[in-house]
Amino acid sequence: MRRRHFLEIFGTTSVSVISGCIGKSESKKPAFVSSSPAFESGDTLPSQFTCEGTGKSPPFIVNRIPEPTKSLAITGEWSKGPINEPRFWTIWNIPPETERIPVGIPRTKRVESLGGARQGRQRGGTVGYKPPCPPSGQSYEHRFQIYALDQMLDAPAGTTNEEASEAIGSSELASNRITLTYTRSTADG
Repeated sequence: MRRRHFLEIFGTTSVSVISGCIGKSESKKPAFVSSSPAFESGDTLPSQFTCEGTGKSPPFIVNRIPEPTKSLAITGEWSKGPINEPRFWTIWNIPPETERIPVGIPRTKRVESLGGARQGRQRGGTVGYKPPCPPSGQSYEHRFQIYALDQMLDAPAGTTNEEASEAIGSSELASNRITLTYTRSTADG
């Protein structure tokens, strides 16, 4: 009698656990979804976001964030070789409910239109988005990474992009990368 009772309980529990696992895997949605309406990974960086165009920062869309996201961040870097990857933009402490990051964010330490988000600077440079401007005729890979963070960062506005990127990386819950190429026109046209 005990054996039969044990098998009834064990059998029912096993079926419930197995069906629960199957049900969860079928309904799994990506935890973090972001993109840009201006380009997709693998595209060429449109000139309007470079030194050959208006040099404005590109727009981004955040469709879904993982829990417990407390803020969003974006970094921009270009590949100058396997070790050297200079960052040309960092922005952090964007409120997590933000769905659209507009084109042309002002080059200010704090961006009030994005809930007081903070921007970094290149060493010895100005604050905010610095449009990519590789040597004429040379092609470089550029990467934008959109992050979901587990906290609002203490990094002060105007800190270097490298220091801001380190703080962003240490608080990352999830991220999406968009990789683009860009070849600046030759001086002769």
